[in-house]
Amino acid sequence: MTITIVTPPAAEPISLAEAKLFLRVDQAAEDSLITTLIGAARGAVEVGCGRALITRRVRESLDIWRRDSVGGAVLGVGPVTNIVAVRLIASNGAQSVIDPARYRLEGGGDRPRLVFEAGVPATLRSAGGIEVEYDAGFAPDAASLPVGLRLSTLHVVGALYEARLGDAGIPQAARALMAPFASARP
Repeated sequence: MTITIVTPPAAEPISLAEAKLFLRVDQAAEDSLITTLIGAARGAVEVGCGRALITRRVRESLDIWRRDSVGGAVLGVGPVTNIVAVRLIASNGAQSVIDPARYRLEGGGDRPRLVFEAGVPATLRSAGGIEVEYDAGFAPDAASLPVGLRLSTLHVVGALYEARLGDAGIPQAARALMAPFASARP
């Protein structure tokens, strides 16, 4: 399985100004560092809750349909808001797009899965034979994101900022804030 971000999130879950206010930083000397920490914190929160925060377009290549999909494909990034295309890739690189009427999305938030109406289409090659392009994310922008996830991101930024020369794990407060949004993925 290979996951490629086709279109990255349009924004981060928190702004530089919000992070600086939270960190009590009032000069511009560390803006670049804080901006980097915001991106890293978003990634940590996404891993911690098992969901993409801000919507992005993803292309996922699968070698074969996963055995636990039973008639479909378990997708790696959630929550899924839109399936753009499902393609089968031949050995020579030729692509065939599967008609959207042949599949539906189930469990978009937790364990998003494509389920096929008439059985799983056969793959034409064993490695990278299936390509699914979809939009995934909890919210389209920071303003639509639940406050708990935004605060969790701020707490991780704070921990990373304070521990620049040491170890920084995800603070307990951040874990508690993201817990209600954690996906049920194994």
